[in-house]
Formats: sequence, C-alpha cells, structure tokens
Amino acid sequence: MRDPRVGDTERRRPAPRASKPAIWLALTAAVLPAPALAWTYAEHRAITARGIEVLDPPHRQALDALWANAREGNASRLCADLAAGEQGAKPSCIDLAAWPAIAGDHSCSPKELLQTVLTSDWILEIVAITERAGRRIAGAKNESQRRNALTSLDIGLERADREYSTRAGANTAHFLLPRSTDDPKKYAAEVIRMGAEPNAIAVYLLHHVAALRRAAGLAQGEVSAEARTAAAREVLAIEAFGIHFLEDAFAAGHIAGSWGKTAERKGTHDYYNEHGLDTEDWNHESMLLLGDAHLRQSDLERAGEAVRRSLSQVLDALKAGSPAERGLSDATIPPDALAGTFDTCKVTAMPDMRVSQSFAPYVGTVVLATPIPFRGEGYAALPRFRAEIGPFVGIASGVSGSGAGGGFTEGSEGGTQSSLDVGVRLGVGLDALLGDAGDGLMYLQVGIVNQAKASGSCQPDCPMDPVLQQFVPGVPARSGLQFRLRLPYWLLPGDLILAAPVLAFTSPRTLEKMGITAADGGLIPWQAKIATPIGPIQFVIGREVSATLFGYDTKDAYLATFDTPEGRRFEPVAVKSIQWEFPVDEYHPFREYGTRYAFAAIVQIGAGFDRPLEVENVLRPEQPSPPLKTRYFGFIRLFFDGRRYF
Repeated sequence: MRDPRVGDTERRRPAPRASKPAIWLALTAAVLPAPALAWTYAEHRAITARGIEVLDPPHRQALDALWANAREGNASRLCADLAAGEQGAKPSCIDLAAWPAIAGDHSCSPKELLQTVLTSDWILEIVAITERAGRRIAGAKNESQRRNALTSLDIGLERADREYSTRAGANTAHFLLPRSTDDPKKYAAEVIRMGAEPNAIAVYLLHHVAALRRAAGLAQGEVSAEARTAAAREVLAIEAFGIHFLEDAFAAGHIAGSWGKTAERKGTHDYYNEHGLDTEDWNHESMLLLGDAHLRQSDLERAGEAVRRSLSQVLDALKAGSPAERGLSDATIPPDALAGTFDTCKVTAMPDMRVSQSFAPYVGTVVLATPIPFRGEGYAALPRFRAEIGPFVGIASGVSGSGAGGGFTEGSEGGTQSSLDVGVRLGVGLDALLGDAGDGLMYLQVGIVNQAKASGSCQPDCPMDPVLQQFVPGVPARSGLQFRLRLPYWLLPGDLILAAPVLAFTSPRTLEKMGITAADGGLIPWQAKIATPIGPIQFVIGREVSATLFGYDTKDAYLATFDTPEGRRFEPVAVKSIQWEFPVDEYHPFREYGTRYAFAAIVQIGAGFDRPLEVENVLRPEQPSPPLKTRYFGFIRLFFDGRRYF
C-alpha cells in the first residue's frame, strides 16, 4: 500500500560552539561544519511505519504486546497505535513510528529520546510542524514548491527545538563510512572497529546489538515484573535510535557526501540528495537513491524492508532460546550502549564492540541490504560538489539606474541617473545552514563608481536657453569610492555585532544559536529565500548597505541653479557628498557553482539618499555657498558576482 505522504517524483545538512569575540569568527564557528540531515521527520516516520506494516503476524503481535507494556503509565502521551497515521493540526500523542524520526535529529541518545518523547513540552509542536510540512512536500508540483516547503519545515523545527541545528549536525555519525574493500565482512569490521570514525552503520549496529541483548535479558527473566515496563520502553528506544541511522544509510547524500572538507562534503550531500545516486546493495541488487524531501515509494519500500528485518530480530530476542539469547552471551557491548546513554552528538570515535563470528551473519543480514558505500578520496571517487561555505575573494561589477524627484538644490529636477561600479570583496560564505533558502553571506567590498549626470535640469519655468539646460543637471557626473557591507542579523540590523563581544565570553552557546537563526532568515524569518521556477527571491533590507564617497579627492563641480531674493541664479559649485544605498529585495536569475568558483547574476531593488556635506562657489569662494539639500531616490541594480572559495 502506498503511503499518502510520499511523493512520486523520480528526480531526485558538525557545528562547534562559538568561542571568538569577533562576530565574523563567532558566526563562522557557529556553523562550520554545517548540519547535513538525511530524511525529513515525516519521511523517517513513514519509513518506520512501513517497516511495522509489513511485519508478519507473529512479529506484529509481539510488537503490539511490547508496545502495550511500554505504554503503561504513559497512555496519554504514547499513541495506542504503533503507527497512528496523519494526526492533524493538534496531535495529542506520539506513536512508535515517530521514535526514529526523533532520534538523532531531536535527541542525542536513547535515554534523551525517551525523555523527549515522554516529558518535553515541545515535541508535540514538532509533530504538528512536520505534519503540515509533510503534506506540502508530498503535494509539491515542482522543485521550487518543494524547497519552500522544506524551508518552512526547517525554520519551524529550529524555532521549536532550539538545539536542532547543532544536534543534527554534531558529527559524521549520520553518514556511511567510505569503503576500501568490496568484501562486506571486511567492511563491517572496518566500520565497527574501536577508534573508527562514527558512521551510520556502526551506530546502527551498536544500538541494534544492545537492543537485542536487552530484549534477550527480558526473555531470560533478568528484569523484575515491576521494572518490566521501563525495560520495554528502553528496548524500543535503543532499537528506534539505531533505526534512525539505518534509515539514513538509504539517503543518497549520506553515501556520496561521506568524506571531504565541510564545504565539499555538504555540497556533495545536497547535490546527490536532490539528483539521485545509482548504486546497489551488498547483495548486488541495483537501486536508485534520492535523499531528504525526495522520498519515493521505491525508497519507502526498500528502507521499510530493512526496518522490518531489524525489528523482527529484536522481537525474536524476546523469546527464550532465541539466536540473540545464544549468540550474545559472549558479546562485548559498551555499557553506555546497553544503558541507552551513548551520545552520538559528542562521540568522536567508535567504542569497542565485538560479537562472535557465528552471530555476526545474523545481524549482518540487515546490513547486506544497505547500499554499498562509495570509495573515499582518490581513485574512482564520485564527482564532488561544494557548498558556498568558507572564506572567499570575489569581484562584483554591475550597472544601476536610479530616479529621484529633485536634485541638490530647490530649483533643480532629479530625473534619472545611471551608474557603473566594480569592486573587490572579501568575505565568508555561510549559506544554507538548514537548507538552501538560508543566507549567511558576509563580506566587505571596496570599489569605484562612475555615475552619469542626472537627466533633470532646472525647473520648467527656468528662464534659460533650452540648449544650455543640459549643463545644469540636478546632480553632476562624478566618480567615487564605494564601500559595501553585508551581514546577517538576528532581529535588528547590526545586533550580532553588538552581541558578539559580550556573548562570546559569557554565553557562546547563545551566540551560536543567534548566528544560526540570523543566517537562516532571522528570528522573524522574512529574509529566507523564496524559491521560484525562475530563481530565488529574497527580502534583504538591513542585511546590506553601501556608502559611496563623492568629491573627497576633488569636489564635483557643476552649474547649479538656486533661488535668491534677487531671483534665480546659476553658479558653478563644487560638492562633496555621501550616497547611501539600502537594497530591499533581491532576485537571482541564475547561479553557477563549481568546486571552488561561484558566478551569479543578481538584481536588487532598493532605496537610498545622497547627502551633501560640503559645497563652495567655484568662481566666488568668498560668497556664501548656495543651500543644498539631501536627495532621496529609488534604484534598480543588476550586477554580476564572481567568487573564489578557499
């Protein structure tokens, strides 16, 4: 039976804590490496629900009994059904199918998973958010709609679960380990060896074997009748926590993005999750895999079958004399795994875990159905992609047109003006923290601007030869030095600059959260990008400002018109001014990105003002200078942005 939350399309995110006093370094530390998630909450839940659905009747009866035991004392929080389906806008309970979705991304250990499920005040909000987003993703008619739904989901999860970004991307445990062998037995030995890099298969096996041992303990009567309910919940929590990582193994980005530096790893992860990966499992069954927000029915069936096999083994272990009871008697299982306290957000290396050679094939049947990992860096590696993360140097050049109602003097018209600018920028790319709708771009640009004179001259009733009016512009032709600054903000422009020097020492965790929120659209997420079929659109007011210094070397001279008690006069004057520009909206018609180079065309619409600071009469310096006023204008700017990342 097809799951209604799953789309049919056939195409197709570790954050250390901030510790630097400068906002630039603080924000960088807050998001490098950036989070990389696999399946969405709804997809994890759908996969687990499918695994439960296809259990054979004896195993389903055993799971029903174990779940009924686990619900004792918590019947109001734990749903009666193992998989409760759609729960509406106000869910009142959490089903077993949701436990792997909460594991890993919303909890760091089975113990924390249980605490979150049973006692947290925000988990039901998570369920409601994912219900809404799951329907939008499943109903998306194109990739733009899918991206916008995923953006809303990510922002909602970040608001409800304040640890979401840092927890979900705390280490590499959600990825497969690259293989150096074609022998599944040798590969299994590599992934679980003591000191190995945390990886999805090893974390799954660690918790699966621990769940088998705990279940066998129930069968052997090691748990008193009074403690049996709590023990039943712990068995389910340990197994569900492992299942999360088993399901991650079927996401394309978590196979392809399993090695490399942060930017390259995340870019590869994102690309293959969307565009797919053609591979096979250890049994040499071919498969086409996609990733987060792109779950198809075939992905659901494939991963659901792996869940079914895993659950069946745990349910078998509840029987006296089961293979798990016999085979795990001499196993080496870390105590924290058995206790459900193994913390995947903090672990940096796999612990010592061993099972007998005769028992390994039993648990290995699940692993054999997982995709074969690709090789690491070097020979026969997959094509790599890079996210826009890290320091860069770039060149930006563009043209703009502006219009104003008046010039510098009361007697002049504003008209329109055109400008040509070119600049060099240094910055840090922190795009796509939770998704590609984010914008953590920070840079300082220095350049020059050449500006044509304004089309307006003196007012229509100006008693002057029309031929000469062209020499009386509202604003002269001029050149200036331009400085442009772009920074994300949490709530108000510049707030992170003020907060960083204090919070970096007093509360780096708070600064980290503020930085992540700022880069993902702000506390009020109106600055997240909106995907459209013709390119993303973004509201950017407050994120970028430019100041152009005109007349600082030599004042800009022109013939100005102004009114005096004696009548209208025309005087050559020299002006020094600062022109401020504030982009409001931004549109990206196209963007190309290679391994280190990015090239994009960007259209900005905004407003600004041009304030004269000094003015003097060129011919008669001893005379009072004519009064000048600040002019206000709107503008549209098209520029080309090229960057080289390091």
